[in-house]
Amino acid sequence: MNVVIRIPESPRLRRRLTWVAIAGILAVAGILIAVLIPSRGPSNGTAAGNRAPAQLAVDTHQKLSTANRRQIDTLLDRFIPAAVERRDPTTAWALAGPEMRDSSSLSAFRKGKLPVPSYPANEQNYHHWRAIDVEKGSVVLNVLVHPKNPQKLGTWVFSIEVVKPKSRWLVNHIYTIAVMNPPVRPATVTHELGPADFAAPSPTSRTSTTSSPSSHSFLLPVVAIFGILLLIPLALGVGALLRAHRWRRAVRASGRTELPPLPSRYRDGAEEQKELASQP
Repeated sequence: MNVVIRIPESPRLRRRLTWVAIAGILAVAGILIAVLIPSRGPSNGTAAGNRAPAQLAVDTHQKLSTANRRQIDTLLDRFIPAAVERRDPTTAWALAGPEMRDSSSLSAFRKGKLPVPSYPANEQNYHHWRAIDVEKGSVVLNVLVHPKNPQKLGTWVFSIEVVKPKSRWLVNHIYTIAVMNPPVRPATVTHELGPADFAAPSPTSRTSTTSSPSSHSFLLPVVAIFGILLLIPLALGVGALLRAHRWRRAVRASGRTELPPLPSRYRDGAEEQKELASQP
């Protein structure tokens, strides 16, 4: 079905439509420039500049009995060699807490698929751990572990949660919180280790200064619809101007000086008015 768009017959209305369309095009152009030109400032959700270093957890200093501490010492002396060093998966499973067992199985442990980081530890014991959070039946602790070959691998720090659901302590979680690998230097270069060797890179080195293209993507459909609505009166106005220009050229070419006749509906109305006016 063909749709015919009627152009307003009033020249004044056509001129107004033309000006409205021009103003709409300028507005759409301004919105597109604001949306598409990237911002030079940091985008939302990213770090801006250097910030203060992250704060470590503070010791709760709640009471942990000597008997419980000795039991945890024994637990770590057995669990870390069995699980972290992958010496005895069966013993590691026996010392695993309820949450660690829920996330794995004995067969997975025996296949070496433990939810535990692997590390070649070189410690006589692990009694030097430090309690971070002590609650009833639960202790979160940190323990520093040295490698067997310090030339190839650095010192690691593990965070471990041990729980006591019944009568003995078990390892519920263990994950790595710090990796202090030795710096890579030629053998002929003398280097003294310092805090900078283990510091995280500056936030500014990872922060992008350009905004993400997706940050304004939700505005594009709105701008497109708004632009289409404004292009319709522009097209109508341009069409009216072209037709008016062609009509003037045709009039000049024909040499006609009289006005064209009125449409039939107007002529009929004019004749009726003359008849009414002529009657006494």
